[in-house]
Amino acid sequence: MGKGTVQKHFLIVLLSVVGVIASLQSPGSHAGTVAFYDTKGLEHCKFVAELAVTEAEHARGLMHRVSLAHNGGMLFIFDNEEVRYFWMRNTIIPLDMIFIDSQKRVVNIHRGAKPMDETAISSRFPAKYVLEISAGLVSQCGISSGMKVRFDNLSK
Repeated sequence: MGKGTVQKHFLIVLLSVVGVIASLQSPGSHAGTVAFYDTKGLEHCKFVAELAVTEAEHARGLMHRVSLAHNGGMLFIFDNEEVRYFWMRNTIIPLDMIFIDSQKRVVNIHRGAKPMDETAISSRFPAKYVLEISAGLVSQCGISSGMKVRFDNLSK
């Protein structure tokens, strides 16, 4: 192959990789807002979250993403309430995980999940929803166990 042909093939491969990365980072077609309230009804923080509803979306999660909007996240929605287990396989972004029960109350928080770590992270208590946000935002927003959560524009 000549130099021009190699460069052309390299460019095609590079553009393909960029396309795959862009598709992995683009928000899903379903999104909603998740707001956290204290016992006095004061809103602490609100996030725009992609929804992970199907098993395939649950399995993919935020894998291979290199960034997450400051007020962004991913809300995993399950059909039932049970103890949940997550890991950070192929997840590059450090995350905080907020486990939420069917009554829309925070039941557990895992701060600062380490990227690429395959150690199981448990909800400890039954949860129907799990919100993943950028690490540090749980502390910054003052989110704590027992807080009430409101979902807007969700299909489930």
